[in-house]
Amino acid sequence: MIPPLRPYVTSLKTSLLPQSAFSWLTVIYMSLISWLMSGISRYLGASPFTVGLMATLAWIFLALGVGWAFEAKRIKPFGLSIGPWVSGGILCLFLFGSWGGAWLQPALITWPLVSFLVVAVPNLLSWELQPKRPSPAVRQSLALLLGFSLLLSSWFQFYFRLQTWLQDYPSLIADTFDRSAFVYRIPGQAMPLSAGVSYLTQAELLIKDQVHNKPWPGVERWLLNLRGQQHNLQSQVQLSQPASPESSLWQINLGTATQGNGYRLNIQAVWLGPSALDGGYYFEKVCDIMPVAQPAAYGGTGASPRPNAPLPDPANADPSRPAAVSTAWAQVRCQLETPLHQGRP
Repeated sequence: MIPPLRPYVTSLKTSLLPQSAFSWLTVIYMSLISWLMSGISRYLGASPFTVGLMATLAWIFLALGVGWAFEAKRIKPFGLSIGPWVSGGILCLFLFGSWGGAWLQPALITWPLVSFLVVAVPNLLSWELQPKRPSPAVRQSLALLLGFSLLLSSWFQFYFRLQTWLQDYPSLIADTFDRSAFVYRIPGQAMPLSAGVSYLTQAELLIKDQVHNKPWPGVERWLLNLRGQQHNLQSQVQLSQPASPESSLWQINLGTATQGNGYRLNIQAVWLGPSALDGGYYFEKVCDIMPVAQPAAYGGTGASPRPNAPLPDPANADPSRPAAVSTAWAQVRCQLETPLHQGRP
């Protein structure tokens, strides 16, 4: 052997060869051998049970070897023993990673409990798988670790539950969390718009389609049946929005008041779900519906007059035709603002 390389070879042998058969490095090698046997079994067409058994042993040996290595090397950041947590993470990756799909949620929820079992089993069972009674100090340590594991698992479950709520009810994330003890909004984060704003925008478009540039008598009849129009508008707005459980928690209200020779229409999107504001909240958009005089000739073809049509010149009027009379048409103008109001309208 070349003398300059002898120290490197000696260091490599020391690193790769275990000092004794009972060591973490031996368990790691058992994991690698099990992986190799699993691959060979699959290549030779062995039964799925044999291939799965070899792969399972490989994962178990890997979890035990890595956790043992962390303890043997005294890798304890901030004085905390993380070996059992690393072993528990590897086991959860094996148990739930093979499921496919959304495996991260159950893996994170069970990770603290599996890590607790990694610590508890050696203290509660002997090598002969006989139950043993740990000392009072160990029992106290296990009780504290069990409580911490349950708390951490509950927080993971609560986090995923909140994400599910926010996915099903997007308007919740637009609420205020200033008084929340467990939800924190990052400073500078963009404030999302509530779905109530899109509900009002869609309601405005539907109302304009039914009222704008329509004969004034028909618009007044439309306003007289405001309760029925409100029910129809609610259904149409819900159909136009993406389907979600939140749709049933938004209510469209309509209210009118006289405004000169026309009307003022208040469109409200009322949130019926949970809210940080006392009494809930609602968004409001104000629209003015005013009559606009347009010409309509009698005795013609019976076609409806066109809105904004130019007025006829009286000097060029045909004396054989009836005189033109003025017909009122509705014009709708809505404000851009959609202010938020606390409480119920």
